[in-house]
Amino acid sequence: MSYCTNIDCLRPQNSDSSRFCNSCGQELLLKQRYRPLAVIGSGGFGRTFLAIDEHLPDQPKCAVKQLCFQKENTEIWHKAVNLFHQEALHLNELEHSQIPKLLAHFEQNQKFYIVEELVDGQTLAQELQKQGVFQEPQIWEILKSLLLTLQFIHSRQVIHRDIKPENIMRRSGRGDLVLIDFGVAKLANNAKQLRTGTIVGSPEYVAPEQMRGKALPASDLYSLGVTCIYLLTDVSPFDLFDIANDRWVWQEYLPANILLAF
Repeated sequence: MSYCTNIDCLRPQNSDSSRFCNSCGQELLLKQRYRPLAVIGSGGFGRTFLAIDEHLPDQPKCAVKQLCFQKENTEIWHKAVNLFHQEALHLNELEHSQIPKLLAHFEQNQKFYIVEELVDGQTLAQELQKQGVFQEPQIWEILKSLLLTLQFIHSRQVIHRDIKPENIMRRSGRGDLVLIDFGVAKLANNAKQLRTGTIVGSPEYVAPEQMRGKALPASDLYSLGVTCIYLLTDVSPFDLFDIANDRWVWQEYLPANILLAF
């Protein structure tokens, strides 16, 4: 099945070989090679499609991100476009086995697209939902893996800024962890680039300095730590911090079957 990327299309499903959408008439192939098959994700700035690359003989699957924010608010539109360009730049510079590989970056029909390697697997949020709270050995595994990945991106002056269970995937088969969604990442090579004027990231996991508009490499470490205590407790990070006494109380929420060595 081919899927029309026109956000206003009423019947986006089409046959495998269709060139144009039977409902709205829009061309189905992106950049004359990428054929979207289905929507696999959506967020504030757009959608993500499962697609195939018809330009290659084996037609490998890939992930296509589409910026579909409306242009009425010019300021927000430009910010969203900038975030997409940033993600393409970052993915192109961050060649690493635990970061999705950038395949293409282009504009079509006044929409912006990023084509990435498809990471086949589940997010840590999905694993938590299926298997329940994580045990200490699993948390150590996450830390040992992702701390090295963060060291790599920070050495290239990039801050991810949105570390959370939904943005960490475990590959099927190999089992290694992959850090996804660099759409809000920022280059950190000078103080000006650290300031955005707005809070970017997921509030439950955002570090205090990032909440004030200044993200640092340490902000990613904070978010990774909060991610881990959430995986240990399955309790919202908002409920794991005692505001009145200005302290974390996550240990009080640990299930009885969780034993920690520290």
